[in-house]
Amino acid sequence: MPEFKEVRRASLLPDRIAADILSKINDGELGPGDSLPTEHSLAETFGVSRNVVREAIARLRSDGVIVSRQGRGAVVMPLSERETFRVDISALDKSGNLADLFELRGLLEIEAAGLAAERRSETDLTEMRAALAAMDGHRNFDEKRLEADAAFHRALGIATGNSYLSVIIGYISSRLKDTTRATAEIYAKRDLVTVTINEHREVLKAVHAGDVPAARAAMAQHIRSAAERLEVPMKGNESD
Repeated sequence: MPEFKEVRRASLLPDRIAADILSKINDGELGPGDSLPTEHSLAETFGVSRNVVREAIARLRSDGVIVSRQGRGAVVMPLSERETFRVDISALDKSGNLADLFELRGLLEIEAAGLAAERRSETDLTEMRAALAAMDGHRNFDEKRLEADAAFHRALGIATGNSYLSVIIGYISSRLKDTTRATAEIYAKRDLVTVTINEHREVLKAVHAGDVPAARAAMAQHIRSAAERLEVPMKGNESD
């Protein structure tokens, strides 16, 4: 039976409990086919009500991580059978995981920038400009600044005209808020806020001009620079 840590009262959020359970699954303490402890047992362990545990389990179920089985309760699904894509932020500090995520960003967002340059509408450009203006208006790394950054990437994804691509880019952007938040002190000391805004501005400039190669190159540069700021070694070379 894996050992769960009690969640302090200041952090009684279902997503924190779901993240703890998911961490045990990713670490192999709970394997495919294993049943989770009962709601009552988890509630006692985390020091929360059964309703909070129930909501945490519901989130794992909606993510395809677990499935309810009659007579067995919540059962861990094999990774190959999960029907949803999920980035576990708590696991990104493990060896190679963050590098893998940035490699995925390169594969998706560089191509997305090229498609956006080819397919963007005036509405898409308006949304990207609004997000860039919001980034420029919130130079401290507060939640509004982080959301503006994510909004820019979501707008870029929508501009591709591919609904599946836009959803996954939006999801990854939202999860990367935590990595950006963790480097706020680095950004402040080295005045990197202006640098990152200029990187986004170059992407927008190329997308507005309909310049596919330039859009891809600008996004490749942004992802490379973001990885360097986090001291994440990039795997291979992104296509320009």
